[in-house]
Amino acid sequence: MAYELHIARVESNVITPEEWRALCANDPTLVLQDEVTAVNPATGATISLSGNETAYWTSTTTQQDYYFDYRRGQISFVYSDESIVKAKAIAQALAAEIRGDEGEQY
Repeated sequence: MAYELHIARVESNVITPEEWRALCANDPTLVLQDEVTAVNPATGATISLSGNETAYWTSTTTQQDYYFDYRRGQISFVYSDESIVKAKAIAQALAAEIRGDEGEQY
C-alpha cells in the first residue's frame, strides 16, 4: 500500500464534508465524484469505490490524475511531487496542514 499524506486541521477541528464539497465546487480543477473506478493493471479486474467523496485533479504538467479522498474529517492522498503542490493549495484554502502517516509535517 502506498504511503499517504493527510490534509487535516490540528486538534479536533475536523474538515467537514460541506467544507470539502464547497472547496471542490469553487475550484474548477478539482472534480468531485461519488464513485471512483479503476482497472487493476496486474489482474485486469475493475475496482469501484463509492460514497467516499473523492476528487481528482489533473496535473497540467504530466496530464496525470491525482486523487484526494475525503475520509473522517481529513483529505488523504498519495505523495508525489505533483500532488504535494496541489495539496498545499488545498490545505491553505481549508486553514489546515499536511501530515504523513507517521505524523511528520510537510
